[in-house]
Amino acid sequence: MSGFTFDLARRTPTRPAEMRTTHLVLTGTAGPYGEVTVTVGTVSRLAALAATGLPEASVSHPDETRQGLIAVDERTRISVGGLPAVLSQNRRSLGKKGRGIGIRLDDRDYTYLSVAVAEEELRDRERGPLVRLSSPFVSSKVGVTVLPAADASDLALALVLQGADRTGLTITQSAVSGVLSFLNNGKADV
Repeated sequence: MSGFTFDLARRTPTRPAEMRTTHLVLTGTAGPYGEVTVTVGTVSRLAALAATGLPEASVSHPDETRQGLIAVDERTRISVGGLPAVLSQNRRSLGKKGRGIGIRLDDRDYTYLSVAVAEEELRDRERGPLVRLSSPFVSSKVGVTVLPAADASDLALALVLQGADRTGLTITQSAVSGVLSFLNNGKADV
């Protein structure tokens, strides 16, 4: 298949019930695969991909107390097309390549990593780069570039990872995230 590009746009939940149970919704039209929606729940702590032309995909974590994007650690569960993935990440690495999220899905070895400022990429060990995602800081859109070597499973994995907390991909993101979480401890001054 030839490559293509599209945008995922952030959609704000409008119904009260959806506002209570949903942290984030990203929608877009993924070329030949049609409409795609990534939804991150606050109650079920699950990021799920809904797309008629792509395999089902989800990211979940058992920690029900944390809010926001789904945490990525040894307890995170990823599934694409009903197949569970095995995750690994070296958070002590100083380089971007070493800090990438390793994902073993069936017979494929992926790495999801930061390649530049506000740019991430899903790579396969044998096929190379598959999907690039760019999210400028002032934009509420994620630009998605699907490279010719990618198939439906690759795209589904890259899209559902938009519901995961990827701040550990660089040292700078980790440091800023740690400082902000320390300063915003959830307790208001009364």
